[in-house]
Amino acid sequence: MNEPLCGHSFAATEIAIDTIAQRMPGSPREEVILTRLIFHIQPLLQGYFNASLSQHDMNETTWMALMVLYARPEQRIMPSELSDALAFSRTNATRVVDDLVSRQLIQRQPCSIDRRRTYLELTAAGQAFIAAVMPQQRQQLRQLWQDFTSEERALLEALLRKMLSKLGG
Repeated sequence: MNEPLCGHSFAATEIAIDTIAQRMPGSPREEVILTRLIFHIQPLLQGYFNASLSQHDMNETTWMALMVLYARPEQRIMPSELSDALAFSRTNATRVVDDLVSRQLIQRQPCSIDRRRTYLELTAAGQAFIAAVMPQQRQQLRQLWQDFTSEERALLEALLRKMLSKLGG
């Protein structure tokens, strides 16, 4: 049996994987470890950013919706485009949009050409909020990645993009 790869929170999973690999020769241990590590890291990563955003009564999902809107020309987007950009269900996107509207960080604007369509626009309060919170979020990112060389970050990005492509994303 191999020694556990990382911290105690993953050790039980790794022990289970090793046990299964022993009981079922030919099990793809390395592939299972890599897959489970990604699944294991995702909620921890989200929690890392949620912790810093919680003082603003916000979470990473809502923050990323603001970032997508902020990055758009004229800082406006259609709700369906926001949902697609963040890989949200339409229901989840609506919940996030409703939250941001209630905080007056974004507003819904009817389309002048087609009244059935609505745009989401960043408000002045939303722009001010982003300007105030962005330095802290940048610092969180720096702290998270400080132990990785630029080469390691580039390699990890390439590998994750390769996996994303394989999954059709």
